[in-house]
Amino acid sequence: MLRPTYLALARVSRIMTRIVEAIIALLIATCALDVVYQVAYRFIIVKFFTISSPFTEEYARYAMIWSAYLGIALCFREANMPSLNLLHEALKGIYKYVLYAVVRMLILIFLVIGIRWGYSAMINMQNYRSPVMMLPGIMLYSAPFAACVMLAFEFVVDVIGVVSGELQPFQGRPPVDSSEIHMEAT
Repeated sequence: MLRPTYLALARVSRIMTRIVEAIIALLIATCALDVVYQVAYRFIIVKFFTISSPFTEEYARYAMIWSAYLGIALCFREANMPSLNLLHEALKGIYKYVLYAVVRMLILIFLVIGIRWGYSAMINMQNYRSPVMMLPGIMLYSAPFAACVMLAFEFVVDVIGVVSGELQPFQGRPPVDSSEIHMEAT
């Protein structure tokens, strides 16, 4: 019964991963262009033109923050989070599952705190506007909340995968291949 649920959630996870990867790539690319522009402006362009572009520093900051937070769920999905592999690779059988359960309970506690704190931060900042770009605070301060919600989804997929026997504890899922999504859609 859990196998079809896991497969459906894993499919949603793969699609979500592709979307988030594209967003992260866009944020990092525009952030890199933004920083190159800042450096070029300070050392080259300013000698010929005076173009005011104060938004560049603020955009680079927020793009890096969002790309880092969005990447958290992807790292968890692929089991690329920093961890001490020595212990869980040495354990076999039931001991590995016990360690998995303990680690997942700690992650669950973190997620509950992260989601509650992230939501509270979003609500507290809804009247805030960024100084230069005038972006609403709810957009700027929702990155931790969004990361925790995506991480919670990947957490559920991972636990269901282990309970259903489709995954081994601490295994993670492989990176998404775009052809994989197109094959499932047909």
